[in-house]
Amino acid sequence: MMNSLAPTRGIRPGELMAIKPFRLLWINSFLFILVMSTQRFAFVWLALELGAKSDISGLILFVMGIPALLISLPVGVMSDHMNRRTLLLVSQLGALAITTVIAVMVTTNQMTIKWAIIGSFFAGIFIAIGSPVRSAIVPSVVPRDKLVGAIAVNTIGNNLGLIIGPAVAGPAIAVWGIEGAFWIQALLNLFGFFALIKLQLPASLNTERKRAREEIFGGLSFIRGHAEVRAFYVLLCGSILLMMSPWIVLGPQIAKEQAGATGSQTTFMFAMLGVGQFVTSFAILKYNHKMIQKGMWFMVALCWGSSTGFILGQSSSILMMSVMLFAWGMGGGFYMNLSQTLIQNNTPPQVMGRVMAIHSLIFSGLAPLGALVVGIIARNVDSAPTTFSVASLLMLVMAVYFLVTKKNLRVMS
Repeated sequence: MMNSLAPTRGIRPGELMAIKPFRLLWINSFLFILVMSTQRFAFVWLALELGAKSDISGLILFVMGIPALLISLPVGVMSDHMNRRTLLLVSQLGALAITTVIAVMVTTNQMTIKWAIIGSFFAGIFIAIGSPVRSAIVPSVVPRDKLVGAIAVNTIGNNLGLIIGPAVAGPAIAVWGIEGAFWIQALLNLFGFFALIKLQLPASLNTERKRAREEIFGGLSFIRGHAEVRAFYVLLCGSILLMMSPWIVLGPQIAKEQAGATGSQTTFMFAMLGVGQFVTSFAILKYNHKMIQKGMWFMVALCWGSSTGFILGQSSSILMMSVMLFAWGMGGGFYMNLSQTLIQNNTPPQVMGRVMAIHSLIFSGLAPLGALVVGIIARNVDSAPTTFSVASLLMLVMAVYFLVTKKNLRVMS
């Protein structure tokens, strides 16, 4: 097992921001998350305004994840061999183009459910290209002993994006309508492009070429041969299917129909999720040197998140949902930080791009697939809150089982 050097004290964000490639990558990633934090919500809210129900909302998000299912593994291979900056530029310019087109269509009243589905597919293509590359770059631009701190700082940026994105999107929707949220996405993608212009990255260390099949499935082979990483990925898949997917497709519906929230109120509540993650990410940044058994912390966070999610599904007021989202986000702070730390600390640099591509495949591809299934289930049982709470309960059972039975996973660091 490959572990990073253990820092003897907390890592200060200024130490990491002084590293120019990391600083520029952080800015680009932050702007990318700002777009992501409004994009999925905007698509679901757009579908609701077009008269769709949870099954159509789930279909839109599923279609957004199809490109990740198709191209994440080849992108991982390219990330291990090609200039990663070039891949980021392709992703950024493509995202700028598609968000601009969607904004124009919504503004001119040409948007339909059919075109929303098509637009989500093209948006998913550029998410699938950029997400694994951004993750794979981090270990190459910071010292090994500062990796956990770099991931924490990145997560803090993600949290800020989750907070600021909805905080901006809500008033934009209230003032300009749903098209305002899409115009903001286009503008943020433009700023993200400017951040990449001066980004310089080290050349790839992986010069060995193998057969295409071996290259594409190299990350899967590594995961399959590493028992702890394999178990960890099983938990990741469970958390996506049973927590993230249900929330993506059912969260806006629960807020609107059960808590009676408006669009701007819903974005405020969703921002509380980011606030919770922000708090625990700062705690990890300061006290990471004391977190020896990071695998155990990760599984405890899953237990906390699934327990909180069960209550969240039954919330019936804006105040209660806001409180539970903050609590859910606190568990999510550990989840988001430690998921990448555990992977990158235990993965050789030569396959980092491909392994992180699988990580991205799970988040970008499996989440929409789960959203499609959850949307159909919720429509058939005619209860979004019950569907969400039952899914959280199943995740709790899974997390407790792994926590009790997988000792080697508990001691991962």
